[in-house]
Amino acid sequence: MRVAHPYVQSSAKPGRSLASDISLAVAAAFRDRPPLFTPSPAAYQRLPLSVIAQSGKYLRYALIAFLAGVAIALINLVVMNALTLTLPAFLAAIIPAMLYLFWLKRADRYEPEPAWLVALAFGWGAASTIPSMILDILALTLMGGWMGSAAFVEEPLKILGVYLIAVSPRLRNEVNDHLDGLLYGAAAGLGFGFVENVLYIAEHLAKGNPFIIVVRALTIGMHMFCSGLIGWWIGYLRVSGVSVSWSRLVPALLISIGIHAGWNTLGHLGILQLLILAVGPYLVYRVHKMAEAALLDEYYWGFAHGYAPVERS
Repeated sequence: MRVAHPYVQSSAKPGRSLASDISLAVAAAFRDRPPLFTPSPAAYQRLPLSVIAQSGKYLRYALIAFLAGVAIALINLVVMNALTLTLPAFLAAIIPAMLYLFWLKRADRYEPEPAWLVALAFGWGAASTIPSMILDILALTLMGGWMGSAAFVEEPLKILGVYLIAVSPRLRNEVNDHLDGLLYGAAAGLGFGFVENVLYIAEHLAKGNPFIIVVRALTIGMHMFCSGLIGWWIGYLRVSGVSVSWSRLVPALLISIGIHAGWNTLGHLGILQLLILAVGPYLVYRVHKMAEAALLDEYYWGFAHGYAPVERS
């Protein structure tokens, strides 16, 4: 039988239309899908040794970006007159972020991503809170005070760093497939959510509401899911032999923006129990299922039997 694409079945090929791409992304996020047995050559590409030798430089970039996010959080805590709550808010924000990231990193066991590049994605997510604080206000004004407006700013900003990694001539060979993209996207979302959580947790602790720690632990899971889905789509384009461009991210962006906007709207309406007991854990569970399915793909590609493009310096 003739197929329309050399790597995936025609029904699973991205880039046919916006509607079909949205359907593919929704299926990946919320339904079980059949394995992809034949990847494009991108799945087996390796980073140049010259780039690996400069990993310390990228780790410094990650640290600078992370500290920029921490600095903007501290400035806001000073404005809020909540600087004395910095340590408990920082710990309550960083612990769930690191636990989620460690959990997802462990799933990436056949072709582990380098810690320095995951850190760069996380750092970017933290630093992306800086422009978002300005643009969120603009979006809120333009959309008549609708709390869901923040999603239209935050989702593109969070994933921008992962996109730049995926199109960088020096780094793109490390974004081999959709499991890699999921990990980098999730890391960026967790970095963003960490800085955001420092502020929200400090604000509510000052009001005597420690329950906010539970709420924000699930909110950071929402950030992990939304950015992770867009990252997954970036990797899926790569493994399907389709070039990555910003316009091709639109299907996954639309889904993530919709989920994020809905989350914010429900939260603003005070429907927190629904978020805590159902939506939040479900989104975290779907991240697990996306990682599980992508790992199965890597198994069929031989990654568990010596064919994974693991770099050696």
